Amino acid sequence: MILVLAGTKDGREVAERLKLKGMEVIASTVTDYGASLFSEGIKVHKGALGEVSLIEFIYKNNIDILVDATHPFAKDVSINAINACNKTGIKYIRYERKSLYYDNAIVVENFEEAAEKCKEYHSIFLTVGSKNLEKFKFLWEMGKKVTARVLPLSSVIKKCEDLGLKPKDIIAMEGPFTKELNYQMFKERNAEVIVTKDSGIVGGVLQKFEAAKMLNIPVILIKRPDINYPVVVTDVDSLIKEVTKSGHKQY
Repeated sequence: MILVLAGTKDGREVAERLKLKGMEVIASTVTDYGASLFSEGIKVHKGALGEVSLIEFIYKNNIDILVDATHPFAKDVSINAINACNKTGIKYIRYERKSLYYDNAIVVENFEEAAEKCKEYHSIFLTVGSKNLEKFKFLWEMGKKVTARVLPLSSVIKKCEDLGLKPKDIIAMEGPFTKELNYQMFKERNAEVIVTKDSGIVGGVLQKFEAAKMLNIPVILIKRPDINYPVVVTDVDSLIKEVTKSGHKQY
């Protein structure tokens, strides 16, 4: 049985491709919404799995390969998965989105450094999600014009409000966003700088850079966490080869 940690669109595609290849697959996602996005026929576990609960899950479900297709910034989840695989003796494979770097990017190491860099601008457009939004709070408290684009979930919007953002400062929408839609949003908010994570092509980074280029404004790009993955693949064909190389049979 293959366990796919599927916190992203990538994860869903990986689980479905493996299933189409005749392999036994179970996917794991944290939210009910995430689980609802899978096609019929994919067995899905809902709920967070820490290292201990993941080990228990591996033994209970006879998992022999774990495919980590979580978000590139879900560092704790990946570390827990690597540790769980080491302790249970099963194979860990990281499915990693290709990284994108651009000539006009202001590359920073982390969210804190990105927030500090933002102090050089007045009108700031954040496309970093809500998880680390508090690290930018001092910007609007010091009078900067900040727009936060986040998922349209009540819990996320509440977090934005609790941090002091006003309704006019929040764009609650689910992507993917085209170059044209990004352009209109950035232009309408008179953005002087865009802040994004290096989430790869699937994460919509390319479209943000293209829109920013049209407006001749810079992009602050937050690098991915540095994790020593045992095995990394960047496309599904390579993943399938790695799975079959491990002795996993198709049915």
